[in-house]
Amino acid sequence: MDISFNSIKDILNIDVDRKYYVYRLVDPRTFQTFYVGKGCGNRVFQHAYNVEKLIKSGRCDDEESLKSRQILDIINAGKKVISIIHRRGLTKEEAFEVEAALIDAYPWLTNIQRGHNPERGAITVEDLYMSYNIQEYTEPSEKYIIIKTTIQTINERGGSIYEATRQSWDANLEKAEDYKYVLAVVSGIVKEVFIVNRWVSLPNGRIAFEGEIANDEIAKLKGFRIPNKYRKRGLANPFLYSKP
Repeated sequence: MDISFNSIKDILNIDVDRKYYVYRLVDPRTFQTFYVGKGCGNRVFQHAYNVEKLIKSGRCDDEESLKSRQILDIINAGKKVISIIHRRGLTKEEAFEVEAALIDAYPWLTNIQRGHNPERGAITVEDLYMSYNIQEYTEPSEKYIIIKTTIQTINERGGSIYEATRQSWDANLEKAEDYKYVLAVVSGIVKEVFIVNRWVSLPNGRIAFEGEIANDEIAKLKGFRIPNKYRKRGLANPFLYSKP
């Protein structure tokens, strides 16, 4: 059955207060989930629609995300992306939580970022117990950025916490350039401290840093828990600036 681009709104019959849903995109060639997202209206179809528009315009090579490349491969194979809606009739905050849980459940996704509140994501009971018994660090005098990542993302980046941390972030380049250090944080614990050599702008409009492991005083934060002010519920952004 062919479902039109705009008909999903009528099918879902969503009320205005609970208009969000969470969905998966599946490759019909392998039946593997390659993307998890949330949205409302026709969002579930938007990804394939955008790639089809680029193909028609002859600019499909301009699209650089892994997700869009996979959709392009599916279209070129004469197939259609399988779209699965997992939960519907959600508030925005409920959709964030369901999306994050699904992202944790499916490895090797093409999502640029993990789900919101990654410090509350998948973790073994043993690691959870240990993390809550680790002391918080005392704020240093240096300005720094906290970037929250996950074990899943680190594994997907070949086990490199640097590669899992350094890109790709929806943040202001000029503001980020004022910060010399980055704390790589997993489940609320500082796993590494990097000194930034430079921040760069990426073709997708996001930013990344180039740097190396810090060996000065701030490196002593490694192994400590980030303060509660960076872990409060509602701090969904995995990219946080230090507070005085």
